[in-house]
Amino acid sequence: MWFEGISAQSGRRWIARGGNAAEGLTERLVSAEREAGFHERDMSVFERERIDLEHRVNRMEAELEALRKRRLEAYARWWNARDDRDRARHVCRRLRRRIDRTRRRESQG
Repeated sequence: MWFEGISAQSGRRWIARGGNAAEGLTERLVSAEREAGFHERDMSVFERERIDLEHRVNRMEAELEALRKRRLEAYARWWNARDDRDRARHVCRRLRRRIDRTRRRESQG
């Protein structure tokens, strides 16, 4: 575990080795503070990256929403054009039939 090195028993070990317990603990404190500083810098780098990615995701989601809206509008325009075409074809068929009937009447009469 990460905290095993700071247990109560480790104090006896530091005294037995160096003879000066305060000096050993001070070295360990400086080392732990330096390590915490490294992690703090890493955390700030990661936080900036996370914030940047969050902004990019928000922009992309907004762009995606705009594209979805444009897609629906394009489909609506296509659908309306299709309806207009079908109506025009229907009118053409009716007019052709009327022309054909008129021609038949003229040729018979």
